[in-house]
Amino acid sequence: MADDHRNAHTRLSRNAIASVVGQMIYLVTRVGLPPFILLHVSLQDYSIWATCFLVLGYIGMSTFGIAGVYIRYSAEYYAHGRLDEIGRMMGAGIWLTLALGSLILGALWISMPWLYAWFHVEPGMQETMRILVLGVVGAMLLELLIPYGYVMGGIHRNAENAVISLVCSTLEAVLIVVFLLQGWGLVGMMAAYVLRAVFALTFTLTWFHRLLPGFRIHLWGLGKAPWRPFLQYGGVMQVNGLLSVFLNTSERALAGYVTHNPGAVGLLDISQKFPMMATQLFNSATNSLLSAITHLHTLGEREELVRLYLRSSRYLNALNGLALGFMAPFSAVLITAWMGHSVPIADAGTLLLYAAVGFHVHALTAPVTSYFQAVNSPARTFWAFIVPQIVLLAIGLAWVMWRGQTGLLSLAGMIMLTRIGSSLGVIVYANAQLGIGQLRFFREVAPIGALPYLVGYLAYQAVSGWAGLAELTRWEALGVLALLGVAYSAVTLGLVFAFLSRPDERQIVYGALARLGWKPRDERRAGDSPSHLAQTGFSHWPAPVAALGVFVGVGLLYALAMPDGLLTNLRMPTVEPVREWMSGLTVLGMGLSAGFGGRWADRAGPRPPLFAACVFVFAGLLSVLLGAHLQTAVLIFPGYGIAVGLGLGLGYAAAMPALMRAFPACRGLMAGLALAGFGGGIASAGPLADAIPRIVGNPQPLGTAETVFALGLLGLALLLAGCFAIRVPPSEGTLPTIREWRSPRFYLLWLMFSLSTAAGIGLSSLAAPILRGMPDAAGTAAALVGFLGLADLGGRLAWGWASDHIGRKSAYTLVFLGGAALCMALPFAGLAGNVPVFVACCAAAVSLFGGGLAALPAYAADLFGTLRIGQVYGSLLTAWAVAAVAVPPLVSRAATWLTGLGLAEAHARFAMLWMASGLLLIGFLCNLLVSQTEEASAS
Repeated sequence: MADDHRNAHTRLSRNAIASVVGQMIYLVTRVGLPPFILLHVSLQDYSIWATCFLVLGYIGMSTFGIAGVYIRYSAEYYAHGRLDEIGRMMGAGIWLTLALGSLILGALWISMPWLYAWFHVEPGMQETMRILVLGVVGAMLLELLIPYGYVMGGIHRNAENAVISLVCSTLEAVLIVVFLLQGWGLVGMMAAYVLRAVFALTFTLTWFHRLLPGFRIHLWGLGKAPWRPFLQYGGVMQVNGLLSVFLNTSERALAGYVTHNPGAVGLLDISQKFPMMATQLFNSATNSLLSAITHLHTLGEREELVRLYLRSSRYLNALNGLALGFMAPFSAVLITAWMGHSVPIADAGTLLLYAAVGFHVHALTAPVTSYFQAVNSPARTFWAFIVPQIVLLAIGLAWVMWRGQTGLLSLAGMIMLTRIGSSLGVIVYANAQLGIGQLRFFREVAPIGALPYLVGYLAYQAVSGWAGLAELTRWEALGVLALLGVAYSAVTLGLVFAFLSRPDERQIVYGALARLGWKPRDERRAGDSPSHLAQTGFSHWPAPVAALGVFVGVGLLYALAMPDGLLTNLRMPTVEPVREWMSGLTVLGMGLSAGFGGRWADRAGPRPPLFAACVFVFAGLLSVLLGAHLQTAVLIFPGYGIAVGLGLGLGYAAAMPALMRAFPACRGLMAGLALAGFGGGIASAGPLADAIPRIVGNPQPLGTAETVFALGLLGLALLLAGCFAIRVPPSEGTLPTIREWRSPRFYLLWLMFSLSTAAGIGLSSLAAPILRGMPDAAGTAAALVGFLGLADLGGRLAWGWASDHIGRKSAYTLVFLGGAALCMALPFAGLAGNVPVFVACCAAAVSLFGGGLAALPAYAADLFGTLRIGQVYGSLLTAWAVAAVAVPPLVSRAATWLTGLGLAEAHARFAMLWMASGLLLIGFLCNLLVSQTEEASAS
């Protein structure tokens, strides 16, 4: 069962990546909670909640020794295949937890009055604090009582632990929102935490027995051996843990007592949230270090151990530097963007700066403590790290008390210096123990973490002269952070890659670029044969879910730029000359980028073009925010129209080929589902814009730019989720060269698509005016747009599904002939004043045109195969762009021309419907001319 050190490194990388990703998603869910919580509870109440988790941290560290024994000795026993000893160790730990947990709960119950006095809890909140503390501590002890999760970490299963933690933490965040909306307050937040613990325990128990079937815990006849690690190793770990959590939270532990400010703990919790989240995120990668170093130490691989220690320290410093090097100089702007002006911005920004620097240096001690624990010498942590930090803290506290500087800022600054000094001391000591030269360590580790601070400081100096930086609103601060953050990240990563990266690290970067499509042509593969899919065990179902999310996001973003979209409601100088360009620019951008996006997806898969789409969309949203702040309409409309249009074209053309390849038997249905999501995204923009103020707790409607930015972020989130979740079948073979512009079938399809799209757009623009002119149809005319939208969505699903069964050519025959017949019948229904018949004919025609849109990707796949479907379908989307841009002005000019000939307005609209019938008959003839050869059928 023992692996060699290469397998250990492989598992370490896998577990570290899973831990970081899981922790990142977990922390993202926590970023939005404090502003939402403060809408429903006061800052003092939030301080009570933060205090409860401070107490929970100390109680958790009182069981830290037990958890450390589980992880460390499970790794050792597992390396030698001694599963039975793991079961005995778990049995001893359960008995110890029962005894210790009973003692802890009893001690808490007795000591609550002392806690009230220490943290200055008001009498009216004391009973609530009692319930919160006992509830969250009981939930934590319940997880420790059945310790399968800790043992999974010891046997190198941190990835599974990360998945369980992510699911349960997301559930907790949702429950907190629901319970707060129900008015349950702090008690509801405690209930959400308890339910998270129960679900985590259930999932872990189920997963563990799938990993080690037949494993059992020994509760009886244990003897002395299973208790020895808890009493020796665990005892030292226990003392270290209690003192470490005090030192890590010393600001909050001392703030209420020293400053006599009931809100000090809450302000510190808010100010330290982002630095603590960043260090927790990247330090989560070291969760696997203890088991990996134990594994290497057990096997005597000292050189590999030293290499792992240096590499983990270097990468940990680089990641923390990249995040905190930007937070530190822009701390006040970050607090403004997150919390608005509900907290003292200047004080909170300074506290964030202190926390960023202190936590960064302290984070470098994670590999050190992992090494001390792995070599069964946790006492070194106590003497070399904890004792010096306690001494420094005592000296610093005496200094500030003697000088009378008992303010919160003075206390936080003193503790930052204490944390830095003790951390550097233990790092030097560990390097000496490992035989690593101090110059070598700081040469390899320090520069890569210090460079980001230099870049961040220079960036702050470059913009600090801007007079409006201190008066930014929350949305403006968010836009400034996003814009500067992108520039800072690009510059920092470029400098690190150019000057500080090693050859092996550059090879990793080149490998990542190769996975994005930058690789030799002879290495590119494609294909989607069903036999190959069966051999590789490819799962089809992530593709439609991810593609549906992408198309909903694309529809939502497109709706903002439509002629009646939110962006057209902006009111500012010089808007009118550029307002009418918005929709056309977006459609033009989509048409231009769709063909390129499809080719890119054929070559490299859907993820690279989808990620590029996210970048374009984000740039467009920033242009809206900055344009609104600067009152520059020229920046808003072309910026959003071009940038977002290019992004939407890339996303639209990249997601569809994944569906065509994953579901060769029901391509029409899958395309209809995705395009129905596109229509649903358009339809949901209005209701979501109205709901956003209620979601964020603002009773007044947001400004237009802020609403557009919020909806745009939602669409961007859907695109990003689809980018990471979408999968394509494993491919084989080489990409054929298809020059679609040389094929007559391509031009016939292009003309069919443009004609059906033109007929649909024309009918949608003519139906409502005709209906308003009919007697007793005013109410029906108002609801017609929504009714036709539903008919369009239903038609995409129904006719897409039908094309899988009756064939694409037959489906398009029905689309063109049925649409032509209905367009011919509509004028007669309008002249007769028959409202139900007119509405029914409109809905039927629109559903047919929607079905034609859904059947086109499958039709193209049938004709050209799926290996180049992205290239073909992306090029065909230019037909939609041409129709969307050209038809509205053509309809307007044709109406003017016909009324100039003497026709009434109603009769002019009827004549244009007959013209649409003629266009559809031309499309029917094109469909008859399309020849589907057997060689070009779908693979």
